[in-house]
Amino acid sequence: MNHETFAARLENIAMATGIIAGLSAAAATIATPTGLSAFGVWLGLMDEPLIVTAAPILDNLATVSGTISGMSYFYVMRKKRKIQKQSEPDNSEQSDY
Repeated sequence: MNHETFAARLENIAMATGIIAGLSAAAATIATPTGLSAFGVWLGLMDEPLIVTAAPILDNLATVSGTISGMSYFYVMRKKRKIQKQSEPDNSEQSDY
């Protein structure tokens, strides 16, 4: 697998985890206990909904995968530039100035 394909796959994973994190944040906002149920959670009499507990974890996962995707993007750009410079002929000796 070449570096461009690898970077594209990482970008797709990062986008998917970003979407999942956004949806989980919206669901956690809706499912967050309010009123007396929030007081019960605070006292430890009731449990928080699982999505409220999982939302920060999914947000961190999206952040990490976005960071890795960004790093791979810049790595691919650097690799392309390096390959392009190696494939260009050396014109420094043929200068007519």
